[in-house]
Amino acid sequence: MNIGKENEEIEFKKSTSETKEGIQSICAILNKNMKGCIYFGVKDNGEIIGQQIGKDTLNKLSRDISINIEPSFLYSINERKSVDGRNFIEVSFSGNQTPYSAYGRYYIRFHDEDRQMDNQMLRKYYSENNNDYSAWEKSDSDVDIDNINEELLKNVIEEANRIKRISYKFTTKKEILGKLGLIFNKNILNNAGNVLFSKNAPVVLKMAVFAAETKLTIIDLNRFEGNIFECIDEAIRYIAKNIKWKADFNGKAQRTETPEIPMEAVREIIVNAFSHGNYHSRTNFEIDIFSNRITIYSPGHFPKPYKPEDFAYENLEPIPLNNIISNVLYKNGLIEQFSTGFERVFKQCKNQNIKYEYNETNEGFRFIFYRNTENEIKLSATDKKILNIIEKNEKLTAEEMAIKLGITTRTVYRSISKLTNNKIIKRIGSDKTGFWEIANN
Repeated sequence: MNIGKENEEIEFKKSTSETKEGIQSICAILNKNMKGCIYFGVKDNGEIIGQQIGKDTLNKLSRDISINIEPSFLYSINERKSVDGRNFIEVSFSGNQTPYSAYGRYYIRFHDEDRQMDNQMLRKYYSENNNDYSAWEKSDSDVDIDNINEELLKNVIEEANRIKRISYKFTTKKEILGKLGLIFNKNILNNAGNVLFSKNAPVVLKMAVFAAETKLTIIDLNRFEGNIFECIDEAIRYIAKNIKWKADFNGKAQRTETPEIPMEAVREIIVNAFSHGNYHSRTNFEIDIFSNRITIYSPGHFPKPYKPEDFAYENLEPIPLNNIISNVLYKNGLIEQFSTGFERVFKQCKNQNIKYEYNETNEGFRFIFYRNTENEIKLSATDKKILNIIEKNEKLTAEEMAIKLGITTRTVYRSISKLTNNKIIKRIGSDKTGFWEIANN
C-alpha cells in the first residue's frame, strides 16, 4: 500500500529508529508551514512497510518530541493500520510560535528536505517572519481627539523643539496629532495616539515591593493606570522611591546621594519596555522589587533572533515593533538614539558593578537588575513566618504568634526585634491596643 509522496508538509520515516531525524523534520515543517504530518513505518516513496509498536513506543516517541523541540506546540500521535494489516504511526502537528528548534538547532523545509539554518539564513528568516505591532498602532481606537491630554502634547512638542528633533511649533491638537501619525480618521485617534496621549488611562502598570526574594510576603502593591508618558514617569518614581540611596559628602560638606542601581540604566530599560511593548497582550507592564533584585517586565517579545548585546555592540539597525510610538518617544528625547540604549545600560552597570540578566517569558520580556545585598538583612524562616502572620492579622500579640507557630514567646520577640530594628515592620499605637504594620523600604 502506498500513501503518496513527501512534500513540504509530509515526511516519511522507515521506523522510530529514525526518531531524531523525524524530530528535525517536524521542526523544519513547523518553521515553513506551521503544520504537517510525519509517518513512521513508511519508506521514502510512500510504501507502507510497517513498524513494530510496543506498549511504550508511542509514549517514548511523545516524550522525545516534547523534550527536544522548543517552544511547545500541539501534536497528536496515532497508531494506524494499512489495508494489508501493517502497523504504522502518524504524528500530526501544528504551531504558530515560530521559529522552532530541535536539539538546539533550527531547521527549515525545502520541498521534501530539511536544511539546518545557519546564522545568515536564520536572521533572514526572522526578518521575513517577525511580526510587529504596526497594524495595531494604526487601527481605530474609538477614542475622540478631545480625550487627549493637550497639555502633555504641548510639552512633548516643546521638548522636541528644544532638542531640535522637530521644526514645527504647536498649532492645534488635531494638526499636531496628524503630523505625528496619531489620527485614524477625522477626529478619532488610532491606537498609538490613544496609548500615548489619552486621558482615559489606557495602559496598566502593576508595581510591587516584596520583603524577600519571592512573592510570598508583599510590602507594597500598586496598580497604576495612565498613558505611556505617565506610566514611564510613575515606574521611574516607584523604583527610585523603593531602592536604597547612599549619602556621600565631598570636601565642601555637600551631600550627594547615589542610588544602589544607576537610575539612568533603570530609565533606559523602562523606556525600552514601553517603546516595544505589546499593548494588546494578555499581560500588563510590571515592576517587581525584591530584596535581591528589581525586575522590569514588558508584554511582547524581543525582536528575534537578536539579543540586547547585538544592538549594544554590533551596530545593528533598530527593529522597532511600535514604529509610531517609538518615533514619538524619540522626537521627545525619551529615546536618545535608536539602538544605543542597551549599550548605555551595560556600561553603567559595569561601572557600578551591578549584575543583570534578561529572559523571555511565554508572554513577554523581563530585564533584571540585581541589588547589592552584602549589607542586606537576611530573613530566617521564623522571620518570614511572622511576616506572613502579620500580613494576615496585624493585631496578634507576640504570645498569640508563638502559639500559632508552635515556638517560644522569646523566639518571637527576638524575631520581632530584628524586623523592627531593620525597619521591616513597625508598631502603631500601644502594646495593648495597637497593631503591626509592614513598612515600605
